[in-house]
Amino acid sequence: MIFENMKITLLPYTEIDGIRTIPDSDMKKFYDRTVKDGTDKTVFYEGTISNRDEFLSVMKSPGVLFYVVMIGTEPVGFTWLNRFENHTARNHFCGFSEVWGQAVGIGKEVISTLIHMKDNDGKFIFDLFTGFIPGWNQYAIKFCLQCGAKSAGIIPNAIWNKEKQKSEDAFFIYYTRGEK
Repeated sequence: MIFENMKITLLPYTEIDGIRTIPDSDMKKFYDRTVKDGTDKTVFYEGTISNRDEFLSVMKSPGVLFYVVMIGTEPVGFTWLNRFENHTARNHFCGFSEVWGQAVGIGKEVISTLIHMKDNDGKFIFDLFTGFIPGWNQYAIKFCLQCGAKSAGIIPNAIWNKEKQKSEDAFFIYYTRGEK
C-alpha cells in the first residue's frame, strides 16, 4: 500500500480575506481526475456537473463545503457537504484510483473528521450526514456501509439520472457521531 501509515488531512476550499485556498486551475484538475479515472459519470450522475467549469462553479457555491482529501502532500480525493439543514448535511465523495484499495480506511477517517468538527464554542457542527446512492452503484453502497454508514432502505424515484433522463431508486444512507 502506497500511503500506508501516512496522515490523512482535509484541505478546505474556502476564501480567506478574498483569496481562495486552492487556485481555480487546481480545482479544475480534480474534476479532470474523475474523467481520467472514469468516475465522472458515476460521481456526478445527477447531471449538475458535466465539465470542469461547472465543477468549479458548484464547489464555489456558498451552500457547499468542499475539502480535498490529502495523504501527506498528495491529493487522493475530495468530499463535499451541501443541503444544510440545522445540524445535518448531505455528504458526497470521490477517491482517486491510486487509493481505491485503501478507500475504506480513508473514508472512515474523513467521515469521522467531518462529523466531529466543532464550532468556536466547542459544540459539534453536524449531528448527521445523509446521502442517496443509486441502486445500481453497489460499489459505493458497500463502501459507505464499510465506512460506518447505516441504511434506511431504498427510496423509490429519489434521484435523477441525467444520462438515462429518468428518476431512479436510491439507497438512503446516513452517518451519525453516535451517542451524544
